[in-house]
Order: sequence, then structure tokens, then C-alpha cells
Amino acid sequence: NHQKKESNTQGNLTLIASRYLRSNQPKEILEKYEEDQDFWTEKRMNIFSDVSFTRDECLIDSFKKSQNRCFVDASIFPRNNIREYLSLYDTVIIAIPLADSPNTQSFYDIFKINRIELLELVRRGRIKFVAFQNLQRYDSNFLADVLSVDPECVLFSRRLAASTLLAIREKTGLFGFAFDSSTQYNLLKECYNSKIDALKMLAESLSENIPFFEYEINQRGALGISQFCGASFAAQIYKSRGLDYDIELMTSAMSLEFSLGLGAHHFPFEHTGYSEVNAC
Repeated sequence: NHQKKESNTQGNLTLIASRYLRSNQPKEILEKYEEDQDFWTEKRMNIFSDVSFTRDECLIDSFKKSQNRCFVDASIFPRNNIREYLSLYDTVIIAIPLADSPNTQSFYDIFKINRIELLELVRRGRIKFVAFQNLQRYDSNFLADVLSVDPECVLFSRRLAASTLLAIREKTGLFGFAFDSSTQYNLLKECYNSKIDALKMLAESLSENIPFFEYEINQRGALGISQFCGASFAAQIYKSRGLDYDIELMTSAMSLEFSLGLGAHHFPFEHTGYSEVNAC
């Protein structure tokens, strides 16, 4: 049942409107994907600028039931046996593996579980999913399968983007806002004129990203977030020391920031060849 997709291109990082997907996606997926789009259309201005709008207003109810939850990003890297996570947490939220990565394993192979076991865990609410990229990058058979058991078990990119931005805003008081031009100018001026080097680097980071913030989040949803938040500032600090950690920081930050948005414990990827632990 595992579908192999075409290789990724820059263009398919952009989220596609549901009207362009109707011919090749099952109705179980389209219905929920359209709900996600409608939420964004209705709440976008609140998300970018309303300080009273909260993360919990962005998550669907089924994602708020358990306080003991973790987030495991399996979109690219292989992960551990699913029983390891289930033994520690009431709810395990998993970023679904991309179907267009080279040598992609199926979900069942990655997590050492069979279809019947997985669907029973989904039915019980023990496993939830996020699909934060372009819908065409996922195995639609898998998505339709889990949604047919629990229509509220998948959080799509728009709601995840919203909850993540608001969680980052609550935590930092700075990142995650769409500043108006006057506020942008005053903020950058204060930072550039400061005698503190870190504030000057913050200004450098913000000035590179602020103009594109709303556009990129509109285009890419949750996938666009990491370049506009703390990771870009951290990368700027390392650059001042002659070190380039842009890619490591951006990829590690993405999972960490999604965990904040989901109110879940973060499980960074760790393997003998590569680890996200230090970057997090």
C-alpha cells in the first residue's frame, strides 16, 4: 500500500489549495484539508497580530485531551520502535514520513508495527499525526486509512503553523509577530543603535526575515516557520564566530518549535551518524 512519490522540488514545498487536489485525493483527506484551509482564512489576521489569541484556540480538540504527550518527527529521519514512546506517554504525535524521500521506508517498517495494531492505537487516541508539508508529498492511502478510523487524528499544516507561532510568541515575546512597518522600523533602529552586539545581530536576523514573514507562512504553512524565529538568530551568532550552522539549527529548530505548538515533549533525532540533541 505504500506509495512512492516523485522526488521533491522547490515548488512542491508550497501548500496547494484543495481545489487543485480534488482529482487525486480521497474524500477523507480533502474534507479535513479544506477545514484546515478554512481555519487559516478565517483566523489569519488573529494569528499574525492578535496578542490575546492563544495556541489552544488553534489546536483541534483531540490534540488537547492528553497532558502527557510527545512529538516524534519521522518526516525524514528513521525513528525508534513505537512501543518505546507509547510506554512513556499517553499520546504520541508523529510527523508522518514523506513518501518522496529516497529509500523511504513505510510507516510500519520505521516504527515496527503492523497496520491492525496502528489503527487500533489510533482508535484509542494513543497516536496522532501531523502532516505539515504539501499534501502531495504524503502517502494518501496511509492518510485516508488513519482518518477513516479517527477523523480528528491528523493536524494539517495551517493549524500547526498557527499553534506553533503562538507558542513561540508566548515563550519569547518577540518572535512570531507580524510587525507593522512603523514597529519594524523602531525595533530595528533600537537594536542597530545598541552597544550590545547580540542586539545588533538580532537586528540583522530580523531585517533579513521580517519583510517575507507573512508571505512565506501563507505559502508554506508550518514548514516556513523556522527561518523566522530563534534559529535564524542563533545562526547569526554562530556566523559572527566564523561558524556556519544554518542548516543544522533550522532543521532541529523546526521539530522543537512544532513540539511547543503541540504542547508536547520533544524527542530529537539521535543516531551514531547524526544527532539533533546539541542543536536543540
